[in-house]
Amino acid sequence: MNNIKKFTGSRQKVVFDSVLATYPGGVNVENTDAKLRFTNNVLPAGTVIVSNGSSGWKVLNVALTAPLLATAIGLVLQDIAIEDFTLSSVVTDGTARIDALPDKEKTGIALLKAALPKITFY
Repeated sequence: MNNIKKFTGSRQKVVFDSVLATYPGGVNVENTDAKLRFTNNVLPAGTVIVSNGSSGWKVLNVALTAPLLATAIGLVLQDIAIEDFTLSSVVTDGTARIDALPDKEKTGIALLKAALPKITFY
């Protein structure tokens, strides 16, 4: 019993029940908006990824709107540390839990459903 240690880390929420497709090769996510939005330097699973307008990808640090989500490709597969070159897998087809999404994605779920029709939200 002396070798039992208390777990002091954090636990990752289960966002996806099934993943049917991901963006080929993953994407490098710009860290500027990601660091402003997530001050703990962790890009959480379920964060929407959109085009930055110049052949790159970023997260949104503002309220979700239909025009901003026009270039959305999917949701981050799992929690990942935000670094200089944050490489992330992005789910483009599957089933996701609404309650496990980050706050902005939760409040804009109707817009996400329209922008990402291959992902089923429940």
